[in-house]
Amino acid sequence: MKIGIITYWKSSDNYGEQLQNYALQEYLRGLGHEPFLIRYDYDNDTIYGSRPLHIRLLRACNPARLIKHFKVKRYNKKLRMDRTLHPRGFETFREQYLTMSIVYPSINDLRKDPPEADIYVTGSDQVWNTYAGGLTEMRNRLSAFFLDFGNKDVRRVSYAASWGRDMVPEDEQVFIRPLLARFDRISVRESSGIDLCCQMGREDAVPALDPVLLHDAQKYRDLYPGKACAPDKKYLLFYYLNNDGSYNIRVVFDWAASMDLQVVYVTDDWHDDHKRSFPGVTEWVGLVDNAEYVVTNSYHCCLFALIFGKRFGIIRRKGEYQGMNTRMDSLFKTLGITPRYIEGDDLGILERPAEVLDPKKARGMYPPEDIIVPGA
Repeated sequence: MKIGIITYWKSSDNYGEQLQNYALQEYLRGLGHEPFLIRYDYDNDTIYGSRPLHIRLLRACNPARLIKHFKVKRYNKKLRMDRTLHPRGFETFREQYLTMSIVYPSINDLRKDPPEADIYVTGSDQVWNTYAGGLTEMRNRLSAFFLDFGNKDVRRVSYAASWGRDMVPEDEQVFIRPLLARFDRISVRESSGIDLCCQMGREDAVPALDPVLLHDAQKYRDLYPGKACAPDKKYLLFYYLNNDGSYNIRVVFDWAASMDLQVVYVTDDWHDDHKRSFPGVTEWVGLVDNAEYVVTNSYHCCLFALIFGKRFGIIRRKGEYQGMNTRMDSLFKTLGITPRYIEGDDLGILERPAEVLDPKKARGMYPPEDIIVPGA
């Protein structure tokens, strides 16, 4: 069967995003199907500045907001320059390992000329998270990720879709309910997501683990050339997303120094002067595999630490990203693993033995063939 998958894909520095794409396509190909990525341009289709004019004027005249606006603008320019100076080859990875459609600039383009498929799949990743945008700004993106396009006869399913939050505002629920009602099968990544689906009339939602857990360690080791991408000295991999300067990362470097370890520091954002590394996707996989320890706040880095049997510690998300902690909690509970959170400046959790991942639990009760293509 031809299976169109819509999910996040455009990043130039989010490794988990690329690898969950790769994992689901590879698994479905192994079942004899023809999966492909529907390249929906979600950034282009987000309606920023869509609030009423008088609200926008009031917000614009707020001195604090003006200062923040110019700080963010200056920082984003710095970030774009940094990505230009340190390319990580994500597009090359996509071209080599993913089957992809043409680019659809908007939900309207998806509706006018929908990709031909027997099945549409939304997920994995946080496809149902509006982040700070809400319904006003994210209406088109929600429409796309809730599969509001294409022939009505195309089978619609979600696979390990994540809400990335534990509460959905009422206006979003009203918008989402009729879209969710059209789905043939629904699976979500976190237990809190099942509760949200129930609130919107889908009591048949089931849990499904992230697709990267559908493969064993050797599948990912085949992606990179041995230890060629790892330092000669023993090291700690520090993969830290959305670094806003609120966490004292110095404690990670000090702990590594006390253990006579080098730190390989990889981030998509930074507010510090520590030396950073800019690996490609396959190199990043090798860095996780060959590390002595892993410290991260990334869900997917946590998954790969488990796949490769690493000693690791998780830094909790805070502020606007706090809701993302639910996916870690759900993962630990599902796999029967004692949480590995770093509390404050205490990195003692890294001394705890590595976890042994149960292959049956890792694959989950509801793998793709039971949700996406049952009986095919």
